[in-house]
Amino acid sequence: MFIARHPDWGDNMVMIMVDERISKDFKSLAKRTIEEQLNNELVQDYGFPRAICRSLVELFFSYFNLYLGADRADGQLIYRAVPSDVPPGIKTEEVKTHAVRLTLVSMEDVPVISRDTGELTKRRIERLANEAFDQGGLLTQADLALLLGESPRTIGRKIKEIQDEGVIVPTRGTRMDIGPGISHKTKIVQMYAEGYDFMDIKRRTRHSSESIGRYLKDFARMMVLHERGHSAKEIRIITGHSERLVREYLELIEQLDTEENQEVMDQLRAMYREKKNSREPAKAGTDAGVEGG
Repeated sequence: MFIARHPDWGDNMVMIMVDERISKDFKSLAKRTIEEQLNNELVQDYGFPRAICRSLVELFFSYFNLYLGADRADGQLIYRAVPSDVPPGIKTEEVKTHAVRLTLVSMEDVPVISRDTGELTKRRIERLANEAFDQGGLLTQADLALLLGESPRTIGRKIKEIQDEGVIVPTRGTRMDIGPGISHKTKIVQMYAEGYDFMDIKRRTRHSSESIGRYLKDFARMMVLHERGHSAKEIRIITGHSERLVREYLELIEQLDTEENQEVMDQLRAMYREKKNSREPAKAGTDAGVEGG
């Protein structure tokens, strides 16, 4: 039984059994992959059981894609953070760290740095901390100091300024303040549902109009998939978002599913329909394919 994967699926890969669709004459050609070569070498040269070899190959390629592949955009880097589920009191040197992809430089920073470098530092602190948290990690103030070239004291002062504005910065030091459903993406959707316009949301969250619009469309997409009967697992695979974000959005959908919120829910559905060239699969159980996101 041969297993193929699409290179663009990343961590949320979907395995497809293809041997029934390849004729006997060409089946050997389909196995001429770097994964199959590495698997055979592990079996032949080291004598590992085939099941272990396939697990190792999958692990190797997850690292290749993360560190050497095309998963990173311009201005991004890979950084090893403490996992968000590690309780306080555990020394970081005793923890198995977790790789996260962070956006150190973004074109959205350009208009900000021309006005206020202090505001840029706060924007980057929020972005880096939230990106790490979204991927299952938590940065410390020392991490942020190293990444941004600031002193820990400056980072601590900036975080306090941000929190004084009513925004939680998810760092390891503020772990006990991090409750369910407070990711920046979910908070932005909540603010929109509460009637805040784009300018208010931009001012309060330090996110660009483009980012806000993207979060709202992602939420609308999940809402439509949920209404079509897809499970949380299917939505995670289709959209490519984390299990945590899917769970938060589904909980928010349930909260907003009231008569008084029908207008804003219709607005969000309209945002989804406005996405060009969108095509979602039919409900599970049909012969539709799965679209990546």
